Amino acid sequence: MHIARTLVTPVERRPERIRIVGSANGTVTLKADRDTMAPGAYSLYWGNRTGHARIGQVISSDKKAGTVTRRVLKIYSGELRPGTAGYWSGYVYPDPGAAGLPFDDAPLPGPAPAWLIPGTGRGSWVIHVHGLGGRRATGLRTAPFFHRLGFTQLLISFRGDPDAPPTADGKHHLGLSELADVETALEYAASHGAARIIIAGWSMGATMALAAAHTSAYRDLIVGLVLTAPVLDWRRTLSSHTAAWLLPAALATGAFRILGGPLHRLAGLVQPLDLRTLDFSGMAPPVPVIILHGVGDASTPIRISEDYAARFPDLVSLVKFPSGRHTQEWNTWPQLWEGSVARWMRDSTPSK
Repeated sequence: MHIARTLVTPVERRPERIRIVGSANGTVTLKADRDTMAPGAYSLYWGNRTGHARIGQVISSDKKAGTVTRRVLKIYSGELRPGTAGYWSGYVYPDPGAAGLPFDDAPLPGPAPAWLIPGTGRGSWVIHVHGLGGRRATGLRTAPFFHRLGFTQLLISFRGDPDAPPTADGKHHLGLSELADVETALEYAASHGAARIIIAGWSMGATMALAAAHTSAYRDLIVGLVLTAPVLDWRRTLSSHTAAWLLPAALATGAFRILGGPLHRLAGLVQPLDLRTLDFSGMAPPVPVIILHGVGDASTPIRISEDYAARFPDLVSLVKFPSGRHTQEWNTWPQLWEGSVARWMRDSTPSK
């Protein structure tokens, strides 16, 4: 029951374990660990997100002291004070303006807010869908790339995420009810001139991207899916989690049954979640798909993506990243992410 409840319960505050040792001359020195030593650009949040800085590349490290010094690219709020603790994130910008992009709030019907980034291409849109517990800022990592290609972009939130109102029971529904907000975004794009739509889904957002491609009333407009660290099968993903935690496999099976069966109220749900309806891993995608996935991802193991790509090699391309945590593929190697997607769009997605 604990696994089931944890999976669907929103996290109100993230643990702040990254210790600031010092800050001077546009740099910050942090306690070294797998996160703070990773290549690329990231965010450091502290004070329950009242402080936010964009952190750049590693400048130096001190093995004896157990510290790493990195470039500070921008402080958006707060002050980097020694002794302060925060948490590491793959986000890089707080809003599209911080990324140098024009934007406005998109007046989507319903309660979930979205950003609209206008593009120069006629009728070409990208809809960014973030993952479980994430925010619409997820897609800002790759929004400048799509902007250079002329796409109009929607970065959406959905019910239950930190930028939007909660679901009726205050729980995540793992894509089932949240999919309605993706459909709303597709409807908005269609009514504003979209002729071809790419959905860029991250983690659970990839689940909803696949679901939309298969079931949306606007699926004829969807020409491709860009899936970063995707959840393709909730059952296998949950089983992998319990295995990584060295827990019995029966616990994953039990959690799945609680979420989808008559005991769903034990997880705080007002109705069961039939996650089988979101499992498209055994079905050929109706449009071309590119998957970008790190080999060390402990949250959504790459072997599930490998199996999917092997099953449908004519429709699914898989690009493997050698390092980084879950959904941090772009952070660790932006050139590989952007170059791979650019080639895939050129070769695989039709123009209308």
